[in-house]
Amino acid sequence: MTVKGTLKTLGLAGGLAAGLMGIAGAADAPKPFDGSKKVHIALIRQMVEGEFMQMYQAGADRQAELMGVKLTTFGKNMDNQAQANFVYQAINMGVDGIIIDHGLTETMKKPAADAVAKGIPVVAFDVDLKHPEINQIAQDDHQLGAMSLEAMLRDYSGKANVGYVYVAGILPLDKRHVSFEKVKKENPGVVEVARTGTLESPFSVKNAEQVKAVLRANPNINAYFAPFDEFGKGVIMALEENNMTDKVKVYTADISTQDIQLMIKPGSPWAATAATNPAAIGAVSVRAIAKKIAGEELEHDITIPPMLFTQDMLKEAGVKNMKQLRTKFPKFNHVERATAPWIPVDKKGLF
Repeated sequence: MTVKGTLKTLGLAGGLAAGLMGIAGAADAPKPFDGSKKVHIALIRQMVEGEFMQMYQAGADRQAELMGVKLTTFGKNMDNQAQANFVYQAINMGVDGIIIDHGLTETMKKPAADAVAKGIPVVAFDVDLKHPEINQIAQDDHQLGAMSLEAMLRDYSGKANVGYVYVAGILPLDKRHVSFEKVKKENPGVVEVARTGTLESPFSVKNAEQVKAVLRANPNINAYFAPFDEFGKGVIMALEENNMTDKVKVYTADISTQDIQLMIKPGSPWAATAATNPAAIGAVSVRAIAKKIAGEELEHDITIPPMLFTQDMLKEAGVKNMKQLRTKFPKFNHVERATAPWIPVDKKGLF
């Protein structure tokens, strides 16, 4: 998904009364969610490309719709200065709360702190803003990396020549990198042969170009760790173009319908991925900022637990898309984080 321009307003309710319809006991909700005003939340995004990011947005939109709040999304893919500027734009709009999605600590720390200083509650997903009043939402990225790598260790009996895709400075990737370093230290048979990585758009195509060169230079590589699904797609493109899909297995993080289609394709090298439900994370982000706006207690670190999906699991369950995945693996569907009796839950099976 590419968000053009600087502003896209999503999840608007038709009016205050209409927006509050469907919320059980809205009158019992804390202020300002009791109908006393129209709550306005800003979602400020750094990375908007890829299916994970689309599903995160869909979950945030859906939760905002259920709660009758106005959600305004700002996003310009991988433009860090624009993301910082969007925070000040949201402050000037007088929003009631801000969600910051991804980004760099060095560019987002001051704008976020300035928002807090103005009395605006802030929560952050997958970026450490180093502020005691800013709650941190994250996948359990150490576990995501570890789960994917554990599948690799099982498949290769603890011995593999590994190609690796990694970009430093992105918080979730840095945490997954810690898991890879730990696995290499504890398993001398796992050898990192080559490392590449870029967040130049389009992610999959640009990484495929790098991986193709790596595979030609290192024919001994027999496994690939690419702990972001857009990286994984790039590795698979490179393997297909080099006619090596039968020689290298791929281990990733994240899941989407397109990922599932690639995993279950006959002869696919995509062996396993560790993932959380991105729509649920988007919903958690909205619920978390709502609780904070309402002055309710909220843990500082909100961690989303992952699940491992192997190619064999998906095939045996007959899963071909995300809807079927959520049906066949209900544990994946809903995340019990940042909930409250007055916050409505999705009934459509999105999260």
